[in-house]
Amino acid sequence: MSIWIYIAIGLGVLLIVLAVILLNSAVTIRLDMVMRKNEYKLHAEVKMVYGLIKRIYDLPFHLANGGIEFNQESVFKQGMTFGQDEDEQADQKPASRTIRFRQYSSAIMATKGFKKWVRQTLANVHLRDIRWSTEVALEHAADTAVASGLLHAVKHTVLGWLSYRLIMEEKPAVDVVPRFNGPPHFSTELNCIAKISFGKAMVAGLVFIVRVLKVKGGVRSWQNTLFKA
Repeated sequence: MSIWIYIAIGLGVLLIVLAVILLNSAVTIRLDMVMRKNEYKLHAEVKMVYGLIKRIYDLPFHLANGGIEFNQESVFKQGMTFGQDEDEQADQKPASRTIRFRQYSSAIMATKGFKKWVRQTLANVHLRDIRWSTEVALEHAADTAVASGLLHAVKHTVLGWLSYRLIMEEKPAVDVVPRFNGPPHFSTELNCIAKISFGKAMVAGLVFIVRVLKVKGGVRSWQNTLFKA
């Protein structure tokens, strides 16, 4: 048997082992969101392939023009740079984008079984380190107390729905702080870590593409939505 056959077999086995290792790795996303007066910001850290690929997003945003406007400031801290060095990435100016709810609603309608796809994807997501803190103050103490109670109910309803749809590894830390003596204001801060295996994330992406292709005009609808964003 030729040595080239042994080399080919060895490379094939190596590729299979690498593929298995890659598919068994996890995609971990740490989310930190702050919403308070004059400060709306989302901070996301994405890690893949056992932490070899890492990307960080800081997204200041605000509600306007029927959607969410934000300046994207993505920074590589570690891992692959896809042909760009750090100086080139630092010179890139943040791009202003807008997520318009109406446009995305049309694109979602052009995706076959979108709700089913969301349920199936969420069933593979693990959630931990959930901390959701809110401060509220209204002009009258009675109104502040009522608002605090409503916020408690809303938070537990949302988290209860999430615990039914995905895998919640630990009990969330939920806090609502009423401020009876301060000026009227509202602020909330949410922190959590989400994790899904790389293999299941790839499958979810492929299934999504197939569902879009099954609807006439689905690809065009998503292209128009993402291009206008």
